[in-house]
Amino acid sequence: MAVTDEGAFPVSPLRCDGVPAEPRALRALRHRLTAWALAAGIEPDLAQDIALAGYEALANVADHAYHNNHGGLVDLEASLHQDRVEVVITDHGHWRAPVADSAQVSLRGRGLMLLRASADAAEITPGADGTVVTLGWNLPVPSSH
Repeated sequence: MAVTDEGAFPVSPLRCDGVPAEPRALRALRHRLTAWALAAGIEPDLAQDIALAGYEALANVADHAYHNNHGGLVDLEASLHQDRVEVVITDHGHWRAPVADSAQVSLRGRGLMLLRASADAAEITPGADGTVVTLGWNLPVPSSH
């Protein structure tokens, strides 16, 4: 149940601006996103999908948006709507091409595929001031009794 019987949302949007794009801070942000989704009444399996896709987008920021691993900042906003959940992740860097992986079976390069498989909608919008990743999940329609 994502919306209360009175039609109110059980949680405010989650907004985290200016988070360092480094592993420890991004892991903490993933935990905050999971806790927010669960507090919103989102089913645990869907909450885990939200956290997985959100963290993958955050990890891509750290990997691709900031050159030479010189940290930058990332913003995350998660909001609950009547029929969907939306997570928006914004970096302030400049996208760089992935580093080639010489392994025969690479474990890299599957981030966008994971985002699209974990979310009902995934939109990546690059721009001069950074990249915006918008992820969305449809919520089940509550049954009326």
